[in-house]
Amino acid sequence: MRHLYVHIPFCLSRCGYCDFASEPLGPHLRAGRVARYMEALRAELETRGHLLASSLETVYLGGGTPTVVPPKLLLPWVSRLGRRLAPGGELTVEANPGTIDAGMLAGLAAAGVTRLSVGVQSFSARLRRNLGRRTTDEQIAGALAMVRQAGWTDWNVDLVFGIPGQEAEAARDVQRAVAAGPTHVSLYDLTYTEAYARWVKARLGEGARERAEAFAETAYSEAVARLEAAGYRRYEVSNFALPGHECRHNLAYWRGRDYVGLGASAVSTAGLERWRNPPSVCGYLGGDEPDREALTPQVRLFERAMLGLRTIEGVSEEDVGPVLDTALLDALVERGLVLRRCATLSLSSRGLDVSSAVLAAILSPPGSRAHPRGAFTP
Repeated sequence: MRHLYVHIPFCLSRCGYCDFASEPLGPHLRAGRVARYMEALRAELETRGHLLASSLETVYLGGGTPTVVPPKLLLPWVSRLGRRLAPGGELTVEANPGTIDAGMLAGLAAAGVTRLSVGVQSFSARLRRNLGRRTTDEQIAGALAMVRQAGWTDWNVDLVFGIPGQEAEAARDVQRAVAAGPTHVSLYDLTYTEAYARWVKARLGEGARERAEAFAETAYSEAVARLEAAGYRRYEVSNFALPGHECRHNLAYWRGRDYVGLGASAVSTAGLERWRNPPSVCGYLGGDEPDREALTPQVRLFERAMLGLRTIEGVSEEDVGPVLDTALLDALVERGLVLRRCATLSLSSRGLDVSSAVLAAILSPPGSRAHPRGAFTP
């Protein structure tokens, strides 16, 4: 395998909407668990090393916020990974404004990092408060200026779309992201955890979530158009890149490649086996066993189709034929939501905007019956 994911679960604080495995840094740092965690990653890499090629095509450090880890602990680990990277490979590190400075950026570059992903989420202080984020305008402006001044040639800005109260500021968020000059923009729909849904209802009032979701459903295509007009190519449902700057690590997932994941909550997939590490820092450090899942060829094929159809390159119709509902597929081709070209299936621009509904219609999960004709309602 030539793709490696490393999970750094620490954050300065946990955002209200976050659905990832993350824990506040402070208690772990004071208890010495951050240093122990980095050592545990090294040990796990040695244990899983036989699964990985000697040189890796992509490495991705996600979180959490990797850059909250003190440089003396983070940078030696990143350097170790950088030495495993094949010539021309991609090594991405996620970062939040307020956790990077010129010294950290120089250290990451020297350690072999080729790509940075900056979690802005919104340029509006009001909207960030509606997400439960504490980042300030000054931290965002300073972080983006430092990235530009450091001369990074591959970097991403993360934005969230459909934040409660975003209606009047959605276009401005996209415009400011483009003006910052990244080579890649991710524009993700807001995910509501149970806790965040309760928080929104209590703090922002009855109906705030429903209004935000209705706005996102109708206005996302306008945000797509603005990004495309600025030269960003939509190569996956939520991801846009200047030509040649697509995230190769994520493309590996969407193409159904095997990969190894290290760290708390990290998932690995090798052939017909999948395992997930214990979700908490203490469980991971305590040696809790991963949860293991035996896959079938049908499950892998279904996942390959589902993920591949999120990209504009699509999938071979012949390859994924066993998991297709051909009746509904033909109907959605006629409606222009699915494109059939040179034996390849992909979603049209309109299809990408309602991808969840389209994929639910044309794909038959293993063990299910085909959908009845006419069941699709975008």
